[in-house]
Amino acid sequence: MIVDLNLGGNLVIVVGGGNEGLKKVNTLLTQDCKILLVSDATNRQIQNYVKQKKIAFKKMRLENANFLKKYKPFMVLATTDDKELNRKIVQQAKAMRCYAYAADDPEVSDFAFGSVINIDDTVQIAVSTGGRSPAMARKLKLQAEQIFRKVIKKEDIYHIKLQDFARRAAKTKIATFPERKKFLYSVMNDNHIKQLIQVGNLKKAQKRVMEILGDMK
Repeated sequence: MIVDLNLGGNLVIVVGGGNEGLKKVNTLLTQDCKILLVSDATNRQIQNYVKQKKIAFKKMRLENANFLKKYKPFMVLATTDDKELNRKIVQQAKAMRCYAYAADDPEVSDFAFGSVINIDDTVQIAVSTGGRSPAMARKLKLQAEQIFRKVIKKEDIYHIKLQDFARRAAKTKIATFPERKKFLYSVMNDNHIKQLIQVGNLKKAQKRVMEILGDMK
């Protein structure tokens, strides 16, 4: 089962500053969460993320998982090259009722990372083998990505962004979910908005959304 967790605003701790840690950080950067990387060393890309304040970094030489008790993470990812240490981190995270993941041990992890196709940081499509074969998941992702990038157009990305804008605006005026749903479909099917999206004018499309919302009684 593939589940898209809402990590927005939550703390995710990545333990390990190597290539595997970097992969997990890159995945998390699209999730609007707080990222803390804990390691005794990092690579250049992670250092750049720290300088850009995209993630926080705690330099620490680790022998156990006791450091986790200082934080209140939603999720903990163990990506060190020490399997025993990764196990300790997972066990401590589970004891703290956090989602836990070990890059080298899917059997003790609460979930598996799919190989993700990321289109404009707006659409994410995951290919997962449930941890049975990450290599095959990556291979299938590369094959599928060629297809999805042809199917999902720029107009679709604009529509998604506009729907997010419309949904947030509707919450301030429309009281019930069925009415908001009806409004969102009216936005999607509005011919004027379709024309604006077609030429890439998202700002005017947002203005049209507010006009439709203002006309509602």
